[in-house]
Amino acid sequence: MVAEKRYIFLNKEGELSGPGSWNDPDQDKLWLYNLHYFDDINAKYAGDCVAWHRAQINRWISENPLFSGYGWEPYPLSLRIVNWIKWLLSGNKMEDDWLESLALQARYLRKRLEYHLLGNHLFANAKALVFAGLYFGGDEADEWLKKGLSILKKQLPEQVLRDGGHFELSPMYHSIILEDLLDLVNMGQSFGLFVPRTALLQEWTDTIQRMQRWLKVMCHPDGEVSFFNDTAMGIAAVPQNLEKYAERLGLSEVAAPEGAVTRISDSGYIRLELGEAIVLLDVARIGPDYLPGHAHADTLSFELSLFGQRVVVNSGISCYGVSDKRLQQRCTAAHKIGRAHV
Repeated sequence: MVAEKRYIFLNKEGELSGPGSWNDPDQDKLWLYNLHYFDDINAKYAGDCVAWHRAQINRWISENPLFSGYGWEPYPLSLRIVNWIKWLLSGNKMEDDWLESLALQARYLRKRLEYHLLGNHLFANAKALVFAGLYFGGDEADEWLKKGLSILKKQLPEQVLRDGGHFELSPMYHSIILEDLLDLVNMGQSFGLFVPRTALLQEWTDTIQRMQRWLKVMCHPDGEVSFFNDTAMGIAAVPQNLEKYAERLGLSEVAAPEGAVTRISDSGYIRLELGEAIVLLDVARIGPDYLPGHAHADTLSFELSLFGQRVVVNSGISCYGVSDKRLQQRCTAAHKIGRAHV
């Protein structure tokens, strides 16, 4: 959010000029999704923009008719529920109509869980139900919490492989899911979820530490993620910040990989180190057989860093939707040939 009504998402600037801007047909769907996420209200410098954010929340409530438009689709709905609750718990003053809207959003989400998409979408739905279930009181909120926990219980062993990798095999989405789990532990600790549910806390923290180990293997010496499958910088939290978050929650530090060869066999990636050279190799599957949406034709591709600098990388991804650019970034040629990093 760069001004009260102006936003930059995906390197494209736009304005929230009127009610129709929330579903502007001239904007890409993903750009509009980002507008409805409300990520900026929890950004690093959000404290300097409280008036803007309060106005944005009021506008969303008044300018988005019930159950209509992109803002009521389950994925942006899930991210916004979490963001609003985080923002309110950080000390921002609540308005009565905000509480009513937030409860209505959670109620609507509960009836529209993304079982047809699964993967990170269903995980985000479950996280939002847990947040709403803990934040609100009463029988309905208890049911949201119960449903969210039930989904997580089934999805965690499905989505996080034994070596700690997220099953869509994208370092960026892996980081997003890792932050989701850290948020869930944070929320659970704050609202007494783990008393006496110590087994649940143990399951979540064990999964987090396996995911942290995986992420250390898949990073370059610059501390950022490799560009396998749908991965880009600047979307998920950087690995260093995820480590600091885990430390604040009381989780023990996870050691970096040691040795010349590190293989994360369930995921299918290999890390080779020799002196100042680090190579990351993809010998993995495309991804889950039923969920190839974030996959690239990157089998047997590699990335190389020398003396702390990236030298050969994949293209990663810069856009979604049906376009020549997205097809090019996912194709074999974008990976087999490799790209010089400048």
